[in-house]
Amino acid sequence: MVSKNQKRLLQSEHCTERKKTIRHLVVHSFAFSVDEMLPLLDKLGMSTHYIIDTSGRVIQLVPEDKVAWHAGKSFWRGGTGLNATSIGIELQNNTLGQEPFSDIQLKSFKELAQDLVKRYQIDARNVVAHSDIAPTRKVDVGKAFPWQDMAKVGIGIWPAQSSILKGKEEDVASLLATIGYDTSDVGKALLAFERHFMPELVPTDMDIMHLEENLKKVQPVNTPAVRRRLAEVAQAFR
Repeated sequence: MVSKNQKRLLQSEHCTERKKTIRHLVVHSFAFSVDEMLPLLDKLGMSTHYIIDTSGRVIQLVPEDKVAWHAGKSFWRGGTGLNATSIGIELQNNTLGQEPFSDIQLKSFKELAQDLVKRYQIDARNVVAHSDIAPTRKVDVGKAFPWQDMAKVGIGIWPAQSSILKGKEEDVASLLATIGYDTSDVGKALLAFERHFMPELVPTDMDIMHLEENLKKVQPVNTPAVRRRLAEVAQAFR
């Protein structure tokens, strides 16, 4: 658990009573200073449970027993409207997670996320990026988020790579759906998958203010290696 001297408590009015069980942890990033981010969230009528700045300081905006408005229109593994069932954590990063997060920031994140996963018994398959649950709209937490390292300490899942896969070959849409993605736009779902599980394939775009708009123009990579990795991950999510 993050120590008290690292945590600053604030209160956002943009929340509602929680009526459903917490089952998801959604990781975001934002490209502003915290002093800019807080009034922006308020202006937009949005909120999150936690913000972690680059120095590792943790700011709590919404109590965990309330629903924060951070996920928007969302889908994961058959469920919609993930605000109702999730905890949201925002990480400050000037490139929206395209370049590495600070070590001290990740240390605070690990402590907080491990505590949340343990207390709420969150399935590793339900620790996701914002882009995983909203692939046509969002690019955060970004390709530089160290999912593989996080999985080693119980935060999320990172299936091992293997040259041998059993079972029949499936198409890309079926594999993405097995993992949990909304496949109404298969290309954007595949791109979100690559941002999470094959980040080396995702191009960097330093036009930060238009990054989400530019998402419309970015095409995923679809090669045998990608489909093999898709199958590996899908096996772990079945």
